[in-house]
Amino acid sequence: QLKEILKASIAGGVWKSNDLIPSENELASDYNLAVGTVKKALAELAREGFIVRRKGKGTFVARPDFGRSFLRFFRFDLSESNGGIVPVSKVLFADVAKPSPRAREVLRLSAGEKALQIKRLRACNDVPLMFENIFLPESIFAGLERIDISHELLYPLYDSQFNTPIIWADEFLEPRLATPEAAEHLGINPGDPVIFVERIAYTFEDKPVEFRASFGRGDRFRYHIELR
Repeated sequence: QLKEILKASIAGGVWKSNDLIPSENELASDYNLAVGTVKKALAELAREGFIVRRKGKGTFVARPDFGRSFLRFFRFDLSESNGGIVPVSKVLFADVAKPSPRAREVLRLSAGEKALQIKRLRACNDVPLMFENIFLPESIFAGLERIDISHELLYPLYDSQFNTPIIWADEFLEPRLATPEAAEHLGINPGDPVIFVERIAYTFEDKPVEFRASFGRGDRFRYHIELR
């Protein structure tokens, strides 16, 4: 119960990223619990990535390390020499729009609820790699369409500007043929092979806050996952 209470406090913004949370003794006193119970709750939160314990300093709300996690979210063939390069984004469309039926379903939007839609092209070294169609709940991300995201990673922006960190994501990959729109932006022919990537990204309490449907060039796609 204490673990869920503390998670709710983080999700509700009572404690934000990098904030120092109360000590074990303070939490034990506040909730009338044994210190051992508090230790177990904090250990679970640390294991799940919600907090980080720094020796001699205390326990802090974890902040996503987007530098380390970047390649988990961009699965195209970046050579080792370019591994630190953030793909350039060319924004093709950004405005409030009617969500697609799939986006409405995934984001759990009501019948009349609008979404923020972003279409953009990702490229490295002037080579187009991925055409993305992104839907976000307008109620959470109002104003994002006015921010220049050409050289920004979206997930740190969600966190810093809208207090909505991405905690985890479901991603589905399948081979498809390029649509005329995707082919035009990727510099390939309609019907050429592409990798279709559908991603649903979640914030606290497993709330879906981003639906992303992307077409990637099949000739540049290279998937890698390490199993241990």
